[in-house]
Amino acid sequence: MNVNNYNYGVNFQAKFLNTESLSDVVKYAMEKGKFDKLNTARKNIDKADIRTRLEMEICYTNDKPTVIFRKYEPENKKFAIDLNDYKPTNQVEYICDNPKTDPRKFALKLIMKMSNSAPQNNLYKEVVRKRNPKSINYLY
Repeated sequence: MNVNNYNYGVNFQAKFLNTESLSDVVKYAMEKGKFDKLNTARKNIDKADIRTRLEMEICYTNDKPTVIFRKYEPENKKFAIDLNDYKPTNQVEYICDNPKTDPRKFALKLIMKMSNSAPQNNLYKEVVRKRNPKSINYLY
């Protein structure tokens, strides 16, 4: 079965902002047969906090895969009407200590881990609940 022929039409803009990095993770999940797990993870994160939007970026730090989550919240409003009503309030970087790890796989694992028992788990609290200007975490 060629997964590239199917159009799942998932709207990741409900919680996650649609970025090239997120698209790469979605394609990776489809290739590996983990799309349903990713979609379930997204829904669990969405249910826990409807006001917040997350942006995910995949990059490298000192040749190590890095996933950056940026948190956006409505500015001076209970609910925002469009993206211009949001302001960045937190950024968290997760750096993988193994430089051979596929960054898309690393990002997929972080999203799935963030969704487990959301909003009680520590990863969710670090990314979504805290209001740190910037924090860096090293993961194995």
